[in-house]
Amino acid sequence: MPMPLKPNDVFSRTFEDAGAYYAAAALEQQAAYARYQPAGGAWTLNYDTSLLRIGEVTVHQSPLGSLGYDGSWLWAWANERTHSPGVPRLASATWLRAFGERNRIYEFAEPRLELDGFPDPLAAAERLATVALGALRTRGFAGVPLDDGAWAFVLVDDADVPEAGFDRRVVSRMFDAAVRLFPYDPRRTATGYLARHGFTVREAVSDGSLHADHPDGTTVAARFTDDGLLAAVSVRGPAVASG
Repeated sequence: MPMPLKPNDVFSRTFEDAGAYYAAAALEQQAAYARYQPAGGAWTLNYDTSLLRIGEVTVHQSPLGSLGYDGSWLWAWANERTHSPGVPRLASATWLRAFGERNRIYEFAEPRLELDGFPDPLAAAERLATVALGALRTRGFAGVPLDDGAWAFVLVDDADVPEAGFDRRVVSRMFDAAVRLFPYDPRRTATGYLARHGFTVREAVSDGSLHADHPDGTTVAARFTDDGLLAAVSVRGPAVASG
């Protein structure tokens, strides 16, 4: 089934919904990756060996896509000049394309996206990478600048990068950060984050609040305003939950 047409200066609502669901956990994981391999300094990216070195730290990676100097985004699976079709390193990128086709997420299913209509094409590309990270549950993503003004984006799938676990001290902060990036559905944001960390989430019929239970005894409650905005979050249970 063909994807619906959309203007160049906005993302589709199905993409925004996916972003709302995955963003909080993805941002949390991206922060864990950034601590492991800080950005900046000299870098080397080798697609043949699937390695990315930044500074003194080397990680395993797989290609995600590239942002051209003209604001054009090209998914790795569509870039046959750089990646021969069917090579193993494209497994994550091709999974993401199939995910987009199944869920009618235009942005993941189209080979090329014109991001020059956005105020900041690089920020738009980072939003694509954030949702990809969340959907694939990889350990991070990296964007590195190329000599011609373009950017190469890769997924970090290295098991040595710590996986972010649930920490009650940062729940509200992660919700706030995710809603700033994907503001359409804070309830979906909370649900996706809690589900990612192994909580069973239910919605109260009386007031629409969310209540989540973790096997280790941690419970989380989230209340929302009449407009659907996040009003308050409370966490009870272990001081620092498992992860």
